Amino acid sequence: MLEISRALERDMDKAAAGKIPAPPIESFMSDAALTAAEEATRRASEPVRAQDLKPISGAEAAARRTQHGESLPSMPATRRVIPAPFRRQRVVGGRHGKTWQSVRAELVATGDMTELVGLVASVQAVVRRETVAGRPGVATGTDVVLTGIGGASQTVDASALVRVFRA
Repeated sequence: MLEISRALERDMDKAAAGKIPAPPIESFMSDAALTAAEEATRRASEPVRAQDLKPISGAEAAARRTQHGESLPSMPATRRVIPAPFRRQRVVGGRHGKTWQSVRAELVATGDMTELVGLVASVQAVVRRETVAGRPGVATGTDVVLTGIGGASQTVDASALVRVFRA
């Protein structure tokens, strides 16, 4: 049986009526129980140190059971592949097949890496309009607006050469 204070009892009645949110679980725990829970959480979050590990005997290993009731294996199983958490990513220079190339701006695609904006997030073709012989708004060419993933934007003529890093 759990004994609670009158104030906590009133708070629970108000929470049941929907007038206030439910009191936290810490309200129902003694100070000793809260201290023990905090200590257990702190110990569980500490890293395991190699010098703290102790070997067990074969008889003790045979007596221990897994969560499914199976016994522990007699020796570690050899693996052909290192599991993902312990595998290092490999980068082999010179084998990715990409080079810096000069291409027309109209051929730049999303996902290309350029010197102008970095990794290209969007490519948009825009008609360039200028005033010619006193007539405003005359279409004189096409521009390409390159926008990088960082938000940088650069406008270049569609036929201009842009250096792109691609296969």
